[in-house]
Amino acid sequence: MSKKPSAVVTAELTASIFGETETAALMGAAAAVAESDSAKEEAQETYARVLGNAPTLAMYLEAQKVFQAGYVHTMPAITPDALSKRTTRFFSDLLKEYGMTRPKSADPAAEAKAAQREKAKAETLKQFEGIAPAKIKEAIKTGYAKLAAGVPDQAEVKKEIKKAEMALRLMTADEEEAFKKQKAALVSSLNEAVKKCTDLTKLANAIKALG
Repeated sequence: MSKKPSAVVTAELTASIFGETETAALMGAAAAVAESDSAKEEAQETYARVLGNAPTLAMYLEAQKVFQAGYVHTMPAITPDALSKRTTRFFSDLLKEYGMTRPKSADPAAEAKAAQREKAKAETLKQFEGIAPAKIKEAIKTGYAKLAAGVPDQAEVKKEIKKAEMALRLMTADEEEAFKKQKAALVSSLNEAVKKCTDLTKLANAIKALG
């Protein structure tokens, strides 16, 4: 079994966008997130403070590079794909949490692709309008069962599964966001309780309950 390549940040960090102090703060915040996801809220505060409400595209892209550099510093064995997904998730949550404006590329090709994505989302939602999420989940399960059975029209089945999964994500986005915020609040409270607790038996029992 071949070993997956570790992530390597090869893009040079430009000091012209962020000062040394800001860069160090951003990298430190990313490293903290890599060490423990409970540090995400504090890290988001740091990134929001440095980027402001409407960062330029250059600032936004540079912040992502710095985030990856800091993350890899703590988790050097992370794969490029996992690092890319973690970066996307962090910045997506950052934009939602602080109401920041995502900078748009001036590249016509990028704008065209963005328009295509929005059109695809609208068409998908219209196709599944009135269908309960539970039924969509069942359709997805059925689709994967067909693939496992080796049906001849696998390309078409995969296409339908992809549409159903997109519809499910879009329809449950608000619910998932609410869950994430509630979980983050509970994790924060739990961390505070753990810091204050001096009873090892209680801590051991809490770990067992969570497990």
